[in-house]
Amino acid sequence: MRLLAIAATAWCTCCVRIAQAESAVFWVAGPVRPGETVLATGYFPKPQQISLIVANIENAAGDWRSVTSAKGVRVTPLKITGTSIMFALPDLGRDGVYAFRLDQPHQAPVYATVNLPEVWWTLAESSGTNPDIEGSVDVESASAGARLRLFGRCLTYGGGAGYISLTSQSGKNIILKSTNQGSYELITTLPPDLAPGRYSLEVRPSTGGSAAASAPRVIQILAPDETHLANLNLAEFGAKGDSHFDNTSAFKSAFVKAAALGGAVLKIPAGYYFLSQPIEIPPNVFLVGESPNGTALYFPDADPAPPAWVSGHHHFGLGNLAILCGNHNAIVSSDMGGKPDVSGHIRLRNLFIRGSSFRGHPAPELAARRLTQLMKSSGQGYEAIRLSGPDLIVEDCDILGTSRSLYIYGGHGAIVRRNILHNGIVGWYDYNLSDGVLIEDNMIRGEGSLASGGAYSTYSTGGEPKRSRDIYTANNTYSDMMGFDSEAFTSDGGGGAYFGPALQSPGRTLLLQDVPKWGKDDWTGALVAIVAGHGVGQWRTIKSWSGQQVELSDAFGIAPDTTSRITIVPAQLHYIFYHNHFRSAGVAIQFYGTAVEHIVADNDESNAGGFYAVAKRYAGGVAPQLNVQFLDNHGREGWNYHFGPNGTTPAGPSSIKVLSLPPSAVIGMVIRNNELQGESTLEVHSQSPTGVIGMLVDRNRISNGKHNLQIDPSISDEVLVINQ
Repeated sequence: MRLLAIAATAWCTCCVRIAQAESAVFWVAGPVRPGETVLATGYFPKPQQISLIVANIENAAGDWRSVTSAKGVRVTPLKITGTSIMFALPDLGRDGVYAFRLDQPHQAPVYATVNLPEVWWTLAESSGTNPDIEGSVDVESASAGARLRLFGRCLTYGGGAGYISLTSQSGKNIILKSTNQGSYELITTLPPDLAPGRYSLEVRPSTGGSAAASAPRVIQILAPDETHLANLNLAEFGAKGDSHFDNTSAFKSAFVKAAALGGAVLKIPAGYYFLSQPIEIPPNVFLVGESPNGTALYFPDADPAPPAWVSGHHHFGLGNLAILCGNHNAIVSSDMGGKPDVSGHIRLRNLFIRGSSFRGHPAPELAARRLTQLMKSSGQGYEAIRLSGPDLIVEDCDILGTSRSLYIYGGHGAIVRRNILHNGIVGWYDYNLSDGVLIEDNMIRGEGSLASGGAYSTYSTGGEPKRSRDIYTANNTYSDMMGFDSEAFTSDGGGGAYFGPALQSPGRTLLLQDVPKWGKDDWTGALVAIVAGHGVGQWRTIKSWSGQQVELSDAFGIAPDTTSRITIVPAQLHYIFYHNHFRSAGVAIQFYGTAVEHIVADNDESNAGGFYAVAKRYAGGVAPQLNVQFLDNHGREGWNYHFGPNGTTPAGPSSIKVLSLPPSAVIGMVIRNNELQGESTLEVHSQSPTGVIGMLVDRNRISNGKHNLQIDPSISDEVLVINQ
């Protein structure tokens, strides 16, 4: 995490932190337009003595702190406490990047920026030499000529896309134009002759003002992949697509030949290819049909079904064909260990998949047994597609199985795009312990009254690091998810290693009072947050741990003391939901437990419950909501049937609802410019007066503000409501 403020004492290009300072800014909301309100969280021991000046620094060159001091205009805070400050952003001529300076008697000034671009992660799509197997997906690296996408916040200047700057280690600078969709993504194409090596990447304004550039980050440029695979034809191995001939041996023979060649593209002519047994695709082998309507593989109804009908460990793919089966566990599966040497590098393109454990006329006893097994497993193991590891692509597919449509475990760099994903019985899609994921332009819908939605989760099954992060979800449509927990989307995965005080925090080392419950899990990248007491609102991730000692990703700006309460839980970091559509569900988007720097922007829902954020003690861990923003969303008029214990929760309108349950907390939340029609409500509830710290409810359009805006009086000192 890069802190957005400093005292004039110590700073670096990758982070900004206080050294021996009495005050600090931890986080600043954004994007913020002129006239809207800025929320900043931090530590302000003498809030009533603070003075504030604000300046536009977008066109400035040189040190932005000096520009702020010289050109800043004085602004009166709308609300200030010991942990947050809120003020209207003045209109100084344009949208763009601003900075502010806080002054207190006998202290060095504290500076922070507003709308400074932040690149959270990069994703590249690199082309390859085989037209049937397009390229690779890379996180924080790219090949020359690749399509490079940057994700984060405030990536535009006055609504326009920023320029992308690449600087080589020798100092050569390349400026690339980009396009954007909203403030959360930039897209560019790298030059085809870009030399391999390490580059520094920045986002800069078109005016060239260096003060408004993003923090530099390293990106590795790779040499292009020039692998050429042989082409084989399945007909040459005795296959017959007449829907009766058993082609199992033909496939196995073709796989032996392809493996001997070091890999191949296996072309499957038009036809209907029956297989009596499952098939396992060797590494670097890709099955390509003529089209989903022309080439089909189909499997029998088996009891018990194999672990997967089509499987492979890594570096395999399927394209332009249909897969049909009866009873199944997985239909298509990779190795699920998530390790880059044995998993990943999988392409699934233009597939039509249909699988049903209840096809034909199963006896009631058989149907009941299969349904019971499925219900007890909550759909786990009954995936239409399950994948793991780096470099995954699922696009232009139409996927329907008995239960879960798609499960990705330990994914690192994944694209799920332009698919129709049908969730079956107790069917969740799930992206578990994954990072660098792009999910866009999909239609995701429930099929039947037992169908639900899905989750981004942190359940560890094979020792993967306990974090899920960097997921961009845009332009998807979710519908008809009323079974099970009836959530179109939820973040999930509780548990925790520690909650309690720290003894000391010298630099990046944090010494806890007691030994956390580390167990055998990998806590690399997990969340360490201060949820109460001195320094509340700060968070870091874990680099390493041993006994009571934790090595942090960066030192806390304000060191915790004996009043501080530290939580260590799986991290859920940097989820962006942009311009998605939700219809008929119990809840559209729900952050259940831990949420850190998530953005929910320009989504709409009808009869889908609305948008929830819940901070609580969950499955043994204290799970906070930190720096979450709900911006420009639309709750359409319509009733909803919410999920509740034993089905007891009554029907009601949709809502934006925030709930804080002790000892957890909601810290630094913005709810701005949302439209709630009809009886929809905006609600903030806390069972503790310290459960909400620094919340801005700004310019939301609520049909009945007196009745439909509900904020607990006990937290009114920490919540600012504007223009309802």
